[in-house]
Amino acid sequence: MQRLPEIKATYDWFFAHYRAETAERAKINDIAGIDQMDVKRDILERGIFVLMFGQFEKAVTSAFQDALNTRATSVDWTRRRGWDASSLKGKKVPFETKLAMVLDSHSPSFAQIIQTYGTRNHCAHGGTTNAVGSIDAIEADLYRWYAELRR
Repeated sequence: MQRLPEIKATYDWFFAHYRAETAERAKINDIAGIDQMDVKRDILERGIFVLMFGQFEKAVTSAFQDALNTRATSVDWTRRRGWDASSLKGKKVPFETKLAMVLDSHSPSFAQIIQTYGTRNHCAHGGTTNAVGSIDAIEADLYRWYAELRR
């Protein structure tokens, strides 16, 4: 989540310029120009969304690695149980598995994160039909979810 403030600040800078430009175009009734800007804004917001969620993915991976390193090496089997499985070693552990290991999979946040992850994947592969929603709201969600991660 280290670069999330920088990514969000860049978006805020862009959005302020976008609003000013669309206001100017509205004054001269340039509807086609506003429509073109809206398409560009949508593309940029999808990219920002992917970058922001990527910061959360990195945090989940870090929390997972910390927990794995601590738990898998424990001499106490009740603490180590499950964490020493070979499927948890290596770089191919799916995001959903990592998340389930550091966040209660029965929590409301878990379902929200998985849904948001689906949207992230959709956008990252060029999809434009799933709405990303408010960038401000996703920022708040990412910080809230980050606070819920357990190492």
